[in-house]
Amino acid sequence: MEEIDHIAHAVWDLSAALETITTVDGIEHVWTLESDEWQYRTAYILFGSDMFTLLSPTSEESFVTDYLERNGQGLHHIGVTVSDLEAAVVQLTAAGGEVIMEDEVSGVRTEATLHPKSLFGLQLQLIEWADDVGPTARDHIEALRDAADDRI
Repeated sequence: MEEIDHIAHAVWDLSAALETITTVDGIEHVWTLESDEWQYRTAYILFGSDMFTLLSPTSEESFVTDYLERNGQGLHHIGVTVSDLEAAVVQLTAAGGEVIMEDEVSGVRTEATLHPKSLFGLQLQLIEWADDVGPTARDHIEALRDAADDRI
């Protein structure tokens, strides 16, 4: 693993959370993505040069709803950048980690999320960014936004 990519926080009311958090100097709301497939919204925020995301459900069937009902608002997962997703998954599953979700944003990134029960309560999202995506958090957010715009 190379570095923390982002920290994700689950909230019930995304608008209220954004209204509060963006009053602080140095915090910038860059973009919000709504996923019909996964039934949630993600607000991508920069804390200086670091990425932070807020997750909020858009339906009762969302995995975020389930999380919030079980745990309340708070830390949902930590995303980490890896140079070789397949190798990282092999190593973590050999150590007892359980992959619960895999996804790809074509040309941007591939990812695998590990179940928190298999990692001492930590839900870890492993992310391998495409070679042509820049190294900064802003580069990552912009690449995701461009990919979403291309699908519309």
